[in-house]
Amino acid sequence: MRVTLNLDTNPGPLSLDDEQLQGLFADLQGNILNGHGRDQAIHLFLRFNRARITDVKTLLAGLAKSGYFTSAKAQLEASRAFKISGEDGGLFAHLALSGNGYRALALTPPQGAALRKRPPTLNLGSPPAPVTFYERDVFEQGMRARNLLLQDPPVGDWEEPFQQDIDALILIADDSNIDLINAEKHLRQLFETGSAAPLATIVNIERGFGLRRKFYDGEANPKFGENVEHFGYVDGRSQPALLNTQLEEDLKRDGNKVWNPVAPPSLVLVKDPNGGEDGYGSFLVFRKLEQDVYGFKQAQRDLANELGCPVALAGALAVGRFEDGTPVALQPGEDSEPAVPNDFDYSGDPGGRKCPFHAHIRKTNPRLESVFAGGPFAQTNEEELGHRIARRGIPYGGGLSDFADLDGLPRRGVGLLFMCYQSDIWEQFEFQQRFWANNNGFVQPALGDPARPAPDFAFGTGIDSIIGQQRPLNVDPITGFARPPLNWSAEWGKPPTLTTQSIAQFVTLKGGEYFFSPSLSSLRALAASSAPVPPPEDVKQPHTDSYSVKLS
Repeated sequence: MRVTLNLDTNPGPLSLDDEQLQGLFADLQGNILNGHGRDQAIHLFLRFNRARITDVKTLLAGLAKSGYFTSAKAQLEASRAFKISGEDGGLFAHLALSGNGYRALALTPPQGAALRKRPPTLNLGSPPAPVTFYERDVFEQGMRARNLLLQDPPVGDWEEPFQQDIDALILIADDSNIDLINAEKHLRQLFETGSAAPLATIVNIERGFGLRRKFYDGEANPKFGENVEHFGYVDGRSQPALLNTQLEEDLKRDGNKVWNPVAPPSLVLVKDPNGGEDGYGSFLVFRKLEQDVYGFKQAQRDLANELGCPVALAGALAVGRFEDGTPVALQPGEDSEPAVPNDFDYSGDPGGRKCPFHAHIRKTNPRLESVFAGGPFAQTNEEELGHRIARRGIPYGGGLSDFADLDGLPRRGVGLLFMCYQSDIWEQFEFQQRFWANNNGFVQPALGDPARPAPDFAFGTGIDSIIGQQRPLNVDPITGFARPPLNWSAEWGKPPTLTTQSIAQFVTLKGGEYFFSPSLSSLRALAASSAPVPPPEDVKQPHTDSYSVKLS
């Protein structure tokens, strides 16, 4: 009897060697369970020609049949081969469709998983008041329609291409710039050229380049350094372990004596309504986030001056980690060697004296401290953990800045092409952004729980120091108005004081959209009569499902 994935019972992590899951890995697109790992990426945003939608279906089906879109199986096998022999995995490609894209292709739209099984009303106001809480159709609405609730900048302030309807996102990535450019040209030829009207318009292109920074000498640091973002901090820590290989890496590095990163596949996967028996997909959130590097670094120095603390500590209080990834909850400064980067929680810091409640990593991953019976945010561990996301993304806009030259730091034009996968956009990305990052009252776990001591203040944490947002004159109907954080400890481990300086809102949304990454079987079924569409000859494409991995 053939066995398929059961999202209700599989606790994770998944293994590529599980014979029962080979159909899943072959039909699921890559980048969902594990990042594609390439240093360069191009994101093409398309709007389909409605007059030629049948031809669009034929082309997409042909690309899927040729193996152009990388399956999870091919990606993970190529990753394994690279670790063993250094063999390049070649071009990576991924397709995601927006709600508009699903309507244009006349496909049944996917539904959010609703894993938390919420009641129709829940108390989250201040003062608490019953509100309609759960929304299932945010994917079909699209990101622009969610603008006010997320406190995003007005759509009229977004970059012009993102103000338009977008049907699809094609992500291509490679370590070879030449192969990547050739792949882009190939896609342009397929969609935009020909004797008839084009199949689609490429309304926008976003290019990303990985940034690396070496913090230590010797074997303690990767050969080329750690992945960082434009503020200079190590990025990509604390991902949910969806695969056994990810868990093994975490165990080797951290030990996982305090924090268990394992996540069930239901965190990111939902059944694809248009796919085959093994057809699963994932909701994808894309956001172009511009970083004001000069503003952030100047605010960091101003806060350090007011507190009388090291500049590095002021930044760590905002991010929750020092630039090298050391958690500020564990120690007051960076070390000569990497600290355990992820095996910790906040049980030893209930008052926010070491890591402020408004620190980015504490707001967006509270590590079970928001859980208590009768509490407003999570009644069980599973409920809080269910809000996690699988973060992906890549910096854009140029190389890493020289932080010693404050006046030369960029104020615009650089940032992060943020992406994340989840099984329910409302319960994961939107919940984190709206009820955690933007919420003046999250996280203060000691408030309302008689089993825990009260914190040193009780008038709100303020917004997330990095991604928190509050538009003027736009009060959230559930959580109310939020302010920049003004509770900062002048000395690590000491009670926070009220400051005049703050670090907040130096990251600005420039546009984005909600997508769903469908199964490959659903794409192949778009046009049964279509023939495979081969890639250009000068683009390496070893990543088909029949790709043979050399183990010696």
